[in-house]
Amino acid sequence: MKIRTDFVTNSSSSSFVIARKGELTQAQKDALIKFVERQFLGEPILTPENTEKEIAKEFEENWDLYDFEDRQQKIREALKKGMSIYSGTVMYEDAEDCLADIYGKVWEILDQADNFEGIDTDLSY
Repeated sequence: MKIRTDFVTNSSSSSFVIARKGELTQAQKDALIKFVERQFLGEPILTPENTEKEIAKEFEENWDLYDFEDRQQKIREALKKGMSIYSGTVMYEDAEDCLADIYGKVWEILDQADNFEGIDTDLSY
């Protein structure tokens, strides 16, 4: 565990050290893309294959996401265009911890190959 002994400002930052050899493997790239897609684009909730009954149920069960008629209409229009609907949450109060978790998950993905090593990846201070 790292302990700061010098002057601490109001800055919220943490340093890390990693080692990397060569380019990322295709498996690392694929895993990163999948993680970023899930983290930043949300989880799928509706697809064009959903019935009107399933769509209405989603709107009813998650009314806080769909409390505006125009939002529901835009979702229906996107579904008619063949688009899937995704939803996620950003917790600004927990942004610091969330960001550290994201870094940790990225390093965990990269560590699946021999070309990456976390040397000092403790972001808890």
